[in-house]
Amino acid sequence: MKVVNERSAIASYDLGMRTRAQLRDTTPQKRVGNARSPEAAPAPRQPGKMAGLSLQLNQQSSSIQAAHRYLTQVTEQLSSFKRDLGRGLSGATKGGPDVETLGRSVKRLNHLLENRSRLSAASVDAQLGLNLDQPLRSRFTIKGLESLQGVQASGSETLLFSAGRHMPGPIAVVLDDDLSDSQILRRFNTSLAQAGLHAEVTAQSQLRFSAAESQWGKLKDQMSIQGEDKLFPRASFSPVQSREENLLGAPLVAPQGTSRAELRQLLDTVDKGLVRVNGVIEQLNQRQGHAREQIGRHESRDEKRWAHDFATRAFAHDTGQGRDYLQVAQLVQCQANVSRHRVVGLMG
Repeated sequence: MKVVNERSAIASYDLGMRTRAQLRDTTPQKRVGNARSPEAAPAPRQPGKMAGLSLQLNQQSSSIQAAHRYLTQVTEQLSSFKRDLGRGLSGATKGGPDVETLGRSVKRLNHLLENRSRLSAASVDAQLGLNLDQPLRSRFTIKGLESLQGVQASGSETLLFSAGRHMPGPIAVVLDDDLSDSQILRRFNTSLAQAGLHAEVTAQSQLRFSAAESQWGKLKDQMSIQGEDKLFPRASFSPVQSREENLLGAPLVAPQGTSRAELRQLLDTVDKGLVRVNGVIEQLNQRQGHAREQIGRHESRDEKRWAHDFATRAFAHDTGQGRDYLQVAQLVQCQANVSRHRVVGLMG
């Protein structure tokens, strides 16, 4: 049996078109009366710069699209949950709110929020805000280390942080008497930096920690602290009890009864989330439009000429042979689901 490997229609046209373009550029042309002088010739194309810019813009556009899809899902789920809460508050369901329906809504919403990083391609943070330029970070509080005042009041103590194989051995944070706020932060940050943790103070003088989401995902279920019977017990390491900050206070807790106050509190939380998400979606639309303008502005004349010549050659029917239809069909099938901006990026 003889096996014959043939180039695809795209490869054949691509190679042929580029060859013709090269021949056309190198073949001497007859001088005409209105020909441009060499000084007026356009500047040579810089393919490397254009390729890098196209790649950057397309990556940003992909992240924006992923964030938009995710936030649209969140909006739909929040709106559905809000309708269920409204029916419960108005007593539209027989015997008060349908606790099972509300429970299912809370479960779906929590699942969506728990998978935020994956579903949004790591472009949406825990506050449901857009984050395209740097890795996402988790911000959390640790029970026993909630405030600077509490740490200062405990006085001198050495805290040992451990997280098994996810830390290079126990990490010591040495606290002394009469430390200032900045000194306490410096002690925590100097020691915990090797584990990827950072300490900061909120406007309410609360002590808060942060870490890259990927790092905190490894640490949060493994971290423990040992103290000297002031902030933490001396006898053994105590598992860290942390609470991550997020917009909705997730995971949300499904209502267990018919309390209007409980339902009203959930409704206020949902309204707050909808306002935030709708604002971010509007911001996404603006950034998407800006990215498209940038892509359009940086298209070069060479790319447009190459695309025009390629399309002209690909869809020509001069030979009148049946083979032309097969080649055109292959081209149409290949480009059917490719957007214009993706084509511009690939051509860069």
